[in-house]
Amino acid sequence: MGFVRDAWSGADGFLKAFGFVRRNGMAWMFLVPVLLWVLLAYLGYSLLEGPVEAFNDRVAAYLDIPVEEGSTDPWSAIKAFFNDAREVIMAFVLKLAVGYLLFIANKYIVLVLLSPLLAYASERTEEILIGKRFPFNWGRLIRDALRGAGIALRNALLEITFTVVIWALTLLIPIITPISVVLLFFVSAYFYGFSTFDYVFERRRMRIGESVRAVNERIGAVVANGSLFNVLMKVPLLGVMFAPVLASVGAALAVLVKENEQLAVRNRRSEAE
Repeated sequence: MGFVRDAWSGADGFLKAFGFVRRNGMAWMFLVPVLLWVLLAYLGYSLLEGPVEAFNDRVAAYLDIPVEEGSTDPWSAIKAFFNDAREVIMAFVLKLAVGYLLFIANKYIVLVLLSPLLAYASERTEEILIGKRFPFNWGRLIRDALRGAGIALRNALLEITFTVVIWALTLLIPIITPISVVLLFFVSAYFYGFSTFDYVFERRRMRIGESVRAVNERIGAVVANGSLFNVLMKVPLLGVMFAPVLASVGAALAVLVKENEQLAVRNRRSEAE
């Protein structure tokens, strides 16, 4: 029952985050991930455009069907048509593949670079809810951002490791493929949720090991938050725009609800004694 109650708290926090952000003048935060994503995508395409075109030309030359110069017979015309069509299709497929790879890479790069914003979103949520002020400090902001970036990189590496292991097992035992797909989804959800909840635990001055224990104590909320994050991140552009901020705010809401419940239980016990 504890897992289910925590999962509901995590999902409820995420779903209420949009209204909370809009009511409290934080909607501008949604624009930052989009601008960052567009900038990274443009830079990525600019850097890869030359190599992609060169690769396309080499493959096209290798697969080119010889056509006699000056030939006007129907068969030569057909071969020339297929050569041109293949080049167009190959260029489209290569650009599509590069775009997909950039989309995947951008997801993690954006999460790392957004660490200062997400740390601030989490902090601002707590300020609004409990009235506690966190005086701005460049040193603390940099430390929080570096920790957030480090956690995101750590989780990305762990997720990749688990993914490789799961897919290796799936290749050996193909019958477990449906289980693997579900498991991979929840592995991603756990690490997404971990990243967003850690912003709250960092403000509690928890070390990473302590944060891991705190995350696992409320794993239902973490997985629920991360699952909604994971689903929303799969929507092109809109996912990057909304998911990171909603997850960070939702995690702060869930943690504060849990802490208030624990405080109420302790108060009741104190009164009973």
